[in-house]
Amino acid sequence: MFDLTRKWQPEPDWADACLAGPTLQVRALGHVGQRLVSGDVEGFLVRHDLGRDIGALGLAHGDRYAVRVARDRLLAVGLSAVELSDGWHDEGHAVSTVGAAMRVFEASGAGVRDLLARAVTVDPDHPGPCAAMPFGGVMAVVYRHGDAGTLRIHVDRGLASYLWEWFECQPLLSQG
Repeated sequence: MFDLTRKWQPEPDWADACLAGPTLQVRALGHVGQRLVSGDVEGFLVRHDLGRDIGALGLAHGDRYAVRVARDRLLAVGLSAVELSDGWHDEGHAVSTVGAAMRVFEASGAGVRDLLARAVTVDPDHPGPCAAMPFGGVMAVVYRHGDAGTLRIHVDRGLASYLWEWFECQPLLSQG
């Protein structure tokens, strides 16, 4: 039988994964609480005091926020299982924990705009209401966090190694 493992690069050690170039750094983030909320998202935002949700390349602040991923769907970040249990809620929304299903990368530095130019077809000066978009050839949830020079990219874990290899091939980065 063929040994297909030789065809693939080994997955990075995500705890230490970091790429750095002169103007850009990309690292994997661990332990980011992620919950998918479907249904009455406006009521959910009010009930959990999250303010407004953010869309494509929007700016999130703090450890708790919501990112719009579809008309009636949010990615709620930073809410614990104690605060928000999985399942149907009588307030009109359903919740699913997706932290084990999605890897989160953070890109920061003056080169973020150049990275966006290579990764997305969205105009960074006129992004849309939905943060789910193709990024580097895969679907991801992309927004800014903390400041305009920091991106967060949520991607299906099965595609994380591919996206990491894509980052490695970018002239903005070299393994650090």
